Amino acid sequence: MTQLSCELHTPVNQRGRLEEIAFQYGQAYDSYLATEGRLRQFWLRNGSAVIVYVRLGSFVHVQGGLLGPASQHPALLNEFKAFLERKRYQATFYNVADSNLELFRRSGFQVTKWGEEPILDLPGLTWGGGDFEWVRRQSNFCRRKGLSVIECCHDSFTPSAWAELLREVQSIADECLSIKPQRSDVTFFNGSVTPQSWGRRRLFVARSDHGVGRIEGFLICLPYDAGKQYAIDTYRRRLDAPRGVVPFLMQQAVEHLKQEGVRAVSLCLCPAVRTEKLEGDSWIIRRCLQFGFNYASLFFDMPGEYHFKSRFRPRFVPRYICHWPEASVWSMCSLIQLSGALNLDLNRLAGILWRRLVRPVTRRNLSTPEKQQQPNPAPGSGNLSPLDSAVGKLSAE
Repeated sequence: MTQLSCELHTPVNQRGRLEEIAFQYGQAYDSYLATEGRLRQFWLRNGSAVIVYVRLGSFVHVQGGLLGPASQHPALLNEFKAFLERKRYQATFYNVADSNLELFRRSGFQVTKWGEEPILDLPGLTWGGGDFEWVRRQSNFCRRKGLSVIECCHDSFTPSAWAELLREVQSIADECLSIKPQRSDVTFFNGSVTPQSWGRRRLFVARSDHGVGRIEGFLICLPYDAGKQYAIDTYRRRLDAPRGVVPFLMQQAVEHLKQEGVRAVSLCLCPAVRTEKLEGDSWIIRRCLQFGFNYASLFFDMPGEYHFKSRFRPRFVPRYICHWPEASVWSMCSLIQLSGALNLDLNRLAGILWRRLVRPVTRRNLSTPEKQQQPNPAPGSGNLSPLDSAVGKLSAE
């Protein structure tokens, strides 16, 4: 009997198989996120590749991209597109790389620039020189305050001790959430602090008192590309933690992974970065991203996120959204509903707005892409993207 491609919820007996495929063949920072939750799966007929997604009505949102050997991607996408046509669904793939764009275009998908992903290439990374002075300063300050970064390996804990550790980590995440306008963390694009299955995630914590005190901050890394690459997915700190604990955590975690022979570490997407117009792209998505970067920092501080990550001097690579058949206002609304981005606590929102009016935030010496080793427009060069225009305005204040 011929095995047909099928849509199903994530059953228990498929989770291990899905985890192995996401680990081995994932090519983006969100690939391993596909192992979280009870998402739907669409398996290739021969079972060698899978697409994981969430469906809201007729809108399908894919998480992790095309998971499987590259040789199977064309067949997987063709079968998935036939499934979409049969069901009359509209689909969106996120964080698509340059290497897969032609495949999506040949399949009739609409391609729009989504943002850029900062990548740290670990071979040769020494944290030396003027470019990394800020990172060294934060790390040295934390060391003087007695902080130590420790990796917490799941297998080294008893079940009760691990549960207690995750409770403390979750309490720090909840503390950070208390100063954000959202009622809960943005989902789908961000991993859970306490997923159903820990799998091959890596947890690093910064403890006070030279490693024996309380946890001041943490970060979680996700593997992909058979462990040759990791993504720093989630990082949080206590509100009263010493200054610089997050960059200290990141620098120490990167050094730890480098010693293991990991090739690269992703700092995860910086949305709306250099969202230039592409032939046949969605002006709705492009304009919404540009508007969000320039005017919606009250909800998401995209310029600040870009600035923070750029101080690690990463290599920025473009990422794209691919829609089928094309993007619409309703597909955008579906995405907002899925992520919970506008599930706002109005009291918190009013408080944040008041604090900004009373004491406006000014960022001086914003890190711009002038030193990056790829053709990015520099401030003052003309034809600036919304990102560079905003950075230039803030730097001039």
